[in-house]
Amino acid sequence: MIDITDRDFNKEVLECKLPVFTCFTTRWCHSCYPTCLLADELVKEYDGSVKFVRLDMEKSPEIAGRYHVITVPTILLFKDSQPVEKLLGFQERESLKRLLGDAIAKDPGLNSEASQN
Repeated sequence: MIDITDRDFNKEVLECKLPVFTCFTTRWCHSCYPTCLLADELVKEYDGSVKFVRLDMEKSPEIAGRYHVITVPTILLFKDSQPVEKLLGFQERESLKRLLGDAIAKDPGLNSEASQN
């Protein structure tokens, strides 16, 4: 998972050809840490199918405001530059896998586009 800011949000998220798992966090959020840890484990499993990024909403309040993120952690899944799914609060591994599996299943061409990013 890579850390991004509002400066590279467009490039890393909106311009990406893959679905982008975006984890909005803060450094003081206690439930963000385990959610991000689970996401870190999923990076290898979904390599080439999904891009994983983490955004500290205190450092990038404009992006958090644009997508109405007020709860941390918030997971936004972006596809084709648009948020398509939103999960609030701590998530267990299975709910994250279900979110990612649904995103991949809805677009069977994703694996062929992985090398384009």
